[in-house]
Amino acid sequence: MKFLSILSAGIMCLSVIACNKPGTASEAKLSPEAEQVKLLSEAYAPTKITADMSHLSEREKALVLKLVEAAKLCDAIFWKQSSHDGIAVRDSLAKLNTPDAKAMLEYVNINYGPYDILNENKRFVGTGSEKKYDGAAYYPLDMTKQEFEDYIKANPSEKAALESQYTVVVRENGKLKAIPFNQFYPEVKQLADKLDEAAELADNPTLKNYLKLRAKAIRTDDYYESDMAWMDIKDNNIDVVIGPIENYEDALYNYKTAHEAVVMVKDIEASKELDMFKAHIPEFQLRLPIDKKFIDPVKTENEILQIVNVVYFAGDCQSGTKTIAAALPNDPKVHETKGGKKSMYKNMMEAKFDKIVKPIGDIILTTDIRKYTDKKAFTSFVTLHEVSHTLGRGFVFGSKELTVRKALKERYSAIEETKADILSMYNHKHLLEMGKVSPEYIKQSIATYIAGLYRSLRFGTNSAHGQANLIQLNFLRNSGAIIRNAEGTFTWDDKIFFDKVAELANLILTCQANGNYDEAGKIIEKYGKVNDEITQTVNKLKSIPRDINTSYAY
Repeated sequence: MKFLSILSAGIMCLSVIACNKPGTASEAKLSPEAEQVKLLSEAYAPTKITADMSHLSEREKALVLKLVEAAKLCDAIFWKQSSHDGIAVRDSLAKLNTPDAKAMLEYVNINYGPYDILNENKRFVGTGSEKKYDGAAYYPLDMTKQEFEDYIKANPSEKAALESQYTVVVRENGKLKAIPFNQFYPEVKQLADKLDEAAELADNPTLKNYLKLRAKAIRTDDYYESDMAWMDIKDNNIDVVIGPIENYEDALYNYKTAHEAVVMVKDIEASKELDMFKAHIPEFQLRLPIDKKFIDPVKTENEILQIVNVVYFAGDCQSGTKTIAAALPNDPKVHETKGGKKSMYKNMMEAKFDKIVKPIGDIILTTDIRKYTDKKAFTSFVTLHEVSHTLGRGFVFGSKELTVRKALKERYSAIEETKADILSMYNHKHLLEMGKVSPEYIKQSIATYIAGLYRSLRFGTNSAHGQANLIQLNFLRNSGAIIRNAEGTFTWDDKIFFDKVAELANLILTCQANGNYDEAGKIIEKYGKVNDEITQTVNKLKSIPRDINTSYAY
C-alpha cells in the first residue's frame, strides 16, 4: 500500500523536459510532470539554518569557514556514491535551463539524484531503472547479491577488501575488484588537504590533533586512530563530523559508508543539562529488558553528550530527510575503549518540532492530549535515542569479532533505529521511577513520541528511520498500547504502555544479541508495513511538511 504522494503515471524522462521551450518562469507554464515534482519539493519546508558564532574568536570563525570548504568536498563525493546516474541527470537539467528543468533540478538536489527518497527511491526524472539500485554506486549496476557472494566464495582472499566499508566494487575484465575510497575518489586528496589547513587554524590542541589525524585517515581509509582522537577532544567551541560515516546508502549489504560532514558550534550552557542522562547510562544498561547473560557493563567516564548548533550539513546527512542528532563513532572497538559522543543538533531539532511535530500532534492526537506535545520532550526523546545507541551489544553474544551490524547486514539499520527509539521511551519510565521526571512530563513524552512516529514513518520503508517507526507503531497498536478512537485520533493505555514498550525492546535486543539475520527479517516483514489505518492517518497530514529543505549562511 502506497502512503506517500507519488507521481501519477510512468517514469518521466529528460526528453520530456527538453520538449518545453525556454522562457522565463513567469511566462512559462510547467508541464504536468514538472508540476508534480514541484509539489514534491514543496513538501520540504524551506528553512534557513543559522548558528550564533558571536562568542568565537576570529581564528575560530576562520576555522569554521575552512571546515565548510572541506564539507563541500564530502558533498561532491556523496553525489558519486548516491547513485550511478545522479550527476549526469543533475548536470543535464542544469544545462537545459528551462522552467521544467529548474523544477526537476530542485528536487534532484534535495534527493542527491533522480530517485525520490520519500517514495521508496522511485525514479522521478531521467531514463533507466524505475527504482534506485540497492547498492547505490558502490557496486556495478548489474551486479546481483548472488554474484557477489559466489565470487567471494570462489575468491576468499578478496573477501575483506570487497566487504570493506571503505571500498567501491567495480567490474574489471569480467571480475569483481575492490578499489579503496582514497584511490577511487579524486576529491579525497583535496579533502585531506583542507583538513590539514583547518588544523593550522585550530588553537585547541585536542581539536588540532584530531584534524591532523582525520586528514591522515582520509588518505589511508584507516579511521580507528582518528576516531579515538575525536573522543579525546575537550574544551572546544567547535566540533566536526567528517568523512565516510553511515551505512544507510548501501541497502544491498549495509557494508559501505557514505561521506558526510557536520560543522557545528557547541552550546556550552545547554550541554550541561545533559549530565543527568549521562549519569544514568550504566543503570540503563543493567536494567535492559533482556536476558541478563547478554548484558555487559558500559563505560561512561568518557561518554560525551553535547548540544550543538549546525553551521553546515553536507553529503549523506543533507540528503532528503535531515539528521537531527548523531551517536558516533560507529566502531564498536572505539566504544569499548572510549565510549561514544552523542551530539544533539539544537537548531535542527527546534525547526522540525515547530514545522512538523507540533502540527502533526494537533491533527492526530485526541483533543485532551494535544496540549502535551512539547518541544523539550522532543529534544529529550532524541537525546535518549542517541544514548540508547550505546546500549545493548555491539558484538554478537559469544564473539569479539562479529559485530551486530555485520551479522544483520542490510537489516541492521532499521533494527538498530528501532532499538534506539524504543529504549528511549523505556528509559523515560526509569527516569520517572527514580524521581528525575514528573508524571506530567511522561505524558508530554508519550504524546510527543506518538506524533513523532508519524513524523518519521512518512520517510518511507526505504528509510531505516521510517521503517523503524512503522515497526514501533504497528507493534504498539497491535498490542493495544496505542489506541485509536472512532474519530481516527490517538491516545494510549497508561496501564500497559510501558509493558508493551518493554516487550518490543526485548524482541529487538535479543535479535541483536544473537545476531539473528532471519529474525530481523521476520520483524521487518511483520511490523514494518503500511496498512490502511496508517494510510488514512498520513492522508490527514498532507498539509504538513514531510521534512525541511535547509539552506545555510555559508
